[in-house]
This record gives sequence, structure tokens and C-alpha cells, in this order.
Amino acid sequence: MAERQPSSNELHQLDWNELLQEALNMPGGMGDTYNRFYRYSLLNQVLLFQQGVKEPVNTYARWQDMGRQVQKGSKAKSILRPIFYKDTDDNGEETQKVRGFRMIRCLFGASETEGEPLPEYEPVEWSSERALGALAINKVAFEHVDGNMQGYSRGNELAINPVAKYPLKTLIHEMGHIVIGHTVPERLAEYQEHRGIFEFEAEGTAYLAMNELQAHDQFDAAESRAYIQSWLRDEKPGESSIRKVFTATDKILKAGNANQ
Repeated sequence: MAERQPSSNELHQLDWNELLQEALNMPGGMGDTYNRFYRYSLLNQVLLFQQGVKEPVNTYARWQDMGRQVQKGSKAKSILRPIFYKDTDDNGEETQKVRGFRMIRCLFGASETEGEPLPEYEPVEWSSERALGALAINKVAFEHVDGNMQGYSRGNELAINPVAKYPLKTLIHEMGHIVIGHTVPERLAEYQEHRGIFEFEAEGTAYLAMNELQAHDQFDAAESRAYIQSWLRDEKPGESSIRKVFTATDKILKAGNANQ
């Protein structure tokens, strides 16, 4: 039996203090959301951009491992790979050294693959499109070769990775960044200095919202807790930061609610 969705009069009924303490203190566990793709060097990222690539890339075999098939006629993109050779160090230990690099065609973009489409998920009486419109947030194309990046936001714009593992949670996370005000140009320096707190505020917003919407199967709660705890690194968020999470969650839920 499908899990029952909350009606509008049930929203905002959970204990947010208790949920946030759970996110801060209950053990988490990192899944594979942020390591499904190889992280390419800056040089190879530049090479990919020069070939017109502005989307997540993977090898043929890795796309198959993710349940996606490269479309017929697709042309692989090139990157530089090191050429290794074996050598012996001063202690007689065998080591590997780099002889040079060679160009290899081996990568395909996400748009060149196909697979079983994931069903569109929208909680009952809450719409992401309605929320984006009410909050004047624009959703734009994702343009980055790092498939491990789930999304990003700048100003009043956000982008979601086309192969994001949990797109709804990622959308609310990025909405949180924007609603709280992290993405305005004048806060860039503060973001670099206090990124742990900023990531806590955005992911905390997503954690509360996903629980309120009873979208428990649309994100990994343990992974979300681990994400928050790893960014905070034992730093404790203050009352001001916690209030920002509550306020952003409330705004996002109300913005997408059909009865508001």
C-alpha cells in the first residue's frame, strides 16, 4: 500500500526542534550520492568544456552500472589519462611513476544516455513549481561536468543535476540557500568563511521539509544527517541559525501549498 501523503491541515505539525536535534545528533551514514562519478582534474574539466560538455559525464561501463545505456551514434569525449610505468625506489620497493599523458575518448554526457525514467514525484497539495513561482526563484539548466554535484544556486537561480539521486530534496536544499539569503553577491565572502553553517541551514531546511511532506522515500535521512554533521565538524549552530532554518522551511512549505 502506498504511503499516505499529508493533507494541508496536517502540515507544520511535527516537532521541528526534535527533528533538528535528530539531524544534529543521531548517527548518520554517507551513501553513494556524492561519489557515484569520478572527479576529473581541472585540466580535464577544461578539455571537456572545450568539447562543448556542460553536463555530468561518465564512462560507458559506469553509465551501465547506474542503469543507463549510451544511445547509439553517440561520440565519446576525450580526456587526458596518465601513462604509468613501474620503477624501483632507493629502498628497492616497486613504485609507479607517470611517464606522460595521452588523449583517450571514453566519456559520454548524461543527455547521451537513456534509461527507465524516474516517476515524477510531487507531494499531495504541495507543488515545487508553485513554490518556485511564489518565491520568485528561477530553475535553470545544470551546467557542470561533476556528476557528484547534486545542484547549485546563484542569486535567485538554482540548477538541479539531471541525474541527481534525490532531486526533490536537492531542490529544497537549494531553495533553502536562496530563501535564507546565502546566494546574494555580498555574502560570498561570508559563505566561504562559514560554509559549514550555511550548508547546515540549507540541508536542515531540506531535512525538516522532507519530513513534513512525508517524502521519506525520496531522500536518505541518514545521509542527510551525515552531510550536516560533516559540514559542521562539531560546531554547534546558534539560535539565530536555527531560527533561519525554521523560517526558511515554513516559507518553502507555504509557498508550495495549494491552500495558502
